[in-house]
Amino acid sequence: MKIGILYIGIGRYVCFWPDFFKSCEEKLVTEAEKHYYVFTDQESQIEPHERVRVFHQDDMGWPLNSLFRFKMFSRIKDQLADNDYLFFFNSNAKVVQTVTADDFLPKDEDYSALCMATDDYSGFESRPVSATYVAPGETRHYFSGALNGGKCKPYLELIEGCNEIADTDLRNGIMPVWHDESVLNRFLVGKNIKIMHRDMGKPANWSKPENPKIILRRKEDVLGRSWLRNYKGREHTNTWLRKQLRKLGLVS
Repeated sequence: MKIGILYIGIGRYVCFWPDFFKSCEEKLVTEAEKHYYVFTDQESQIEPHERVRVFHQDDMGWPLNSLFRFKMFSRIKDQLADNDYLFFFNSNAKVVQTVTADDFLPKDEDYSALCMATDDYSGFESRPVSATYVAPGETRHYFSGALNGGKCKPYLELIEGCNEIADTDLRNGIMPVWHDESVLNRFLVGKNIKIMHRDMGKPANWSKPENPKIILRRKEDVLGRSWLRNYKGREHTNTWLRKQLRKLGLVS
């Protein structure tokens, strides 16, 4: 059984990689053969390993490094097709207790996704003009962008489907309210999903659940609060963002 793990470590975010890799090797579905696909502009910071493949990715800044994750993955879809399962992890994820195949992998389902809330529509894109719009009552679950995956063929379809959704909004001058997470939630409406709950992705500063298997480390503590604030401080409509979109042929 092969599990492909997708990981983005651009700029300072690469500092999370060593602990993430070590924790996956020691505690994540230990019977599986795990292959890692790392996108970074800091290649020298990734220690060579026979199951780690590194792909250069320019720093596009916030929020494109996040929104365009599916575009990054699409670049190597032929290599990804060699796996039985594919999973994306946020850079700040760390496995802290043993995660079994039953915890993690879909069986009859096509996808596995980390559930943030049930019957809570506050996180969904609420603008009907957006391609990521989810109407009240259209789905019961809101999924985190921090951990999601599935069987290989369906997940490759997710990558391409999410690319199309994101590109549609950007061509229409719309930035999804929660970027890649809005795109993901739109795509997953009506799909056959294994629901992963918060013990598979607990923010480190939350008090519950009490015994998580995967945590999401506080970015402020590692990257620096002021740096993170400046990094995410650009307005979506500024000249810089339009320049980036022009390079990609998404705006004129």
